[in-house]
Amino acid sequence: MSPIKIYSMALQDRSDRVRWLLEELQVPYENIFLKKKNGEMNTPEYRKLNPMGRVPTIDDNGIVLHESAAICLYLADKYRHVKLAPEINDPLRAEYLQWMVYSTATLECVVAKMFYLDGKSEAEKNYELNYIKEQCEIMKLAIEPVLSKQDYFLKSGFSAVDIMMAAVLPGAEEFLAPKGSGTARFLERMRARPLAQKVEVFG
Repeated sequence: MSPIKIYSMALQDRSDRVRWLLEELQVPYENIFLKKKNGEMNTPEYRKLNPMGRVPTIDDNGIVLHESAAICLYLADKYRHVKLAPEINDPLRAEYLQWMVYSTATLECVVAKMFYLDGKSEAEKNYELNYIKEQCEIMKLAIEPVLSKQDYFLKSGFSAVDIMMAAVLPGAEEFLAPKGSGTARFLERMRARPLAQKVEVFG
């Protein structure tokens, strides 16, 4: 079977979590880096894979998927020789699905705003930062109680959820993971994982 193809722009875009998960699952993959400035994300060939012309997209021997959370849900369920997702009848499955969706639908929607402050006026920046801070305080009410009492998001241990959350949290780390918090300790553990370092998730 051919390696899974990962289409992305760089190591540190939303493909980072997919790459890290595949390393943890011990599944071979091939990086295909596209240059947006050269129009490589807008070719007819790539638009057939991802009609929006965005990344990441994977091609798993004919199964094509985009959306990083969907990709990671699929991969963790399919490649189960390393258990990084609870079974469908496991009581933790519901919690697992909640956090997988939360990582992008709730957390990343706010954190991503940190990367679009350049070029804005001071008034606009202050408005956006205040919004981000307020939202982070709300999100901490869900995240910190979990990570203050256990090492990972699931009681069962390290899972695909931790990869998704650890890939997003650093974008607003100053607001979400104050020194001494459970979230800060979680990120330290994630940064220390050899395969996260191998694929340069944290730069």
